[in-house]
Amino acid sequence: MSGKSQRRRKALASGTGVAIAMFAALAATGLSLTGPLKPAKLDEPATAEAPKKTDWRDVARQALDKEKMSFADVKFKSGVLTVSGDTEEAQSRARAFDVVKQAVLSDPSHVGVVLAFENAITLAGQAMVDAPDAASAMGATPDAKACQTAYDTLLDGRVINFGSASAVLAEDSKPLLNALAAVAKRCETYRVELGGHTDARGDATANQALSERRAQSVADYLVSQSVPASLLGVSGYGETQPKDAGGDADADAKNRRIEFKIVEDGAQ
Repeated sequence: MSGKSQRRRKALASGTGVAIAMFAALAATGLSLTGPLKPAKLDEPATAEAPKKTDWRDVARQALDKEKMSFADVKFKSGVLTVSGDTEEAQSRARAFDVVKQAVLSDPSHVGVVLAFENAITLAGQAMVDAPDAASAMGATPDAKACQTAYDTLLDGRVINFGSASAVLAEDSKPLLNALAAVAKRCETYRVELGGHTDARGDATANQALSERRAQSVADYLVSQSVPASLLGVSGYGETQPKDAGGDADADAKNRRIEFKIVEDGAQ
């Protein structure tokens, strides 16, 4: 082979090697001789699933089924878990209520969702005078908001009754007062104001005095239930702060009330 032919062959081999090297470099940078390469598809971040809400009625229902208490049923509304049904035995009534409470309280996520437990089981067809239990549902260390919510839950649709035009507590209000006392004892870090209110019937000055006496009667009862007197403030507002200005019997019933309001840290 002539020297000229050998030089031509070496040049071709050299050019082929350069082309191969260039192609490899282009491929390494994501480019192509025929156009840009499609970028590799990156894994999309997994979307976090929203935590499932606990069906507290179902939790209670399963607990009752486990204990074979088919006479009891459960509903959950406005934060109150109510156990209903009918039984002829007081022990079975109390046991069913306790089963529901323990099933819910065993899950700490109930705090702030389940606000109270109510035993509405009738005894041989007769309704019992029970008030909801809000104190048990508050968690280990209730803050001011939890305490206020507990008071509001107990007094939602319920009132402390007195004798007509007097500050004598009605006997049928004792269960509600006991439930309020239980909350107050759980909330010993906070002072609470007991505000007395009346309807607008009668003399305004007399209503003012009556509202103060009624609030004081409630405070005295709470103290009798071991609530520290230092945590209770008493105020009377008479007819000056009506909840309902309708002027009829229903409005008057709403306006006659005792309100519980957290006012300050009891440790101050």
